[in-house]
Amino acid sequence: MTDVDEASYSPWNFSWVVEKKLAAMAWPQTPANLRFLLDQGIRHLITLSPEKRPPIHSFPDLGWTEISIKEFEAPSISQIKKFIDICQRCIIAEKPVGIHCRMGRGRTGVMAACYLVHFYNQSPERAMITIRMMRPGSVETYEQERAVIKYNDYLRSIDAE
Repeated sequence: MTDVDEASYSPWNFSWVVEKKLAAMAWPQTPANLRFLLDQGIRHLITLSPEKRPPIHSFPDLGWTEISIKEFEAPSISQIKKFIDICQRCIIAEKPVGIHCRMGRGRTGVMAACYLVHFYNQSPERAMITIRMMRPGSVETYEQERAVIKYNDYLRSIDAE
């Protein structure tokens, strides 16, 4: 029988967006949730919800970054760039990334869609549809939809230079 302290179970709404590269989820609120992430191979966790932080302090093997975005709001281009930069470094190091907000829908969905725009050259519309098919309820507000489109416009502007 497994000791309760060593239990491992999935945070709510966990799924891989890109297998073994990017996972999305709701707030991992227990040590068992964080153990599950490590068991899945995730080595870096990105928190988008300043109101819901994971109990990360007792998990030195799990890198952690916070990018604070208020609930139902959209990230700025600089916040999206920070997320993409972390993902880029983790891809090179072969360290899967987990991303979460409170419920794993709005803020998480925006970043996951931006990931598909950036790394898989998907149009913002296709990326949002893909994420919504995988993770129903994702990208909740018009402002969040606009953030994905603005990030795509930003990428196209730097490609044109």
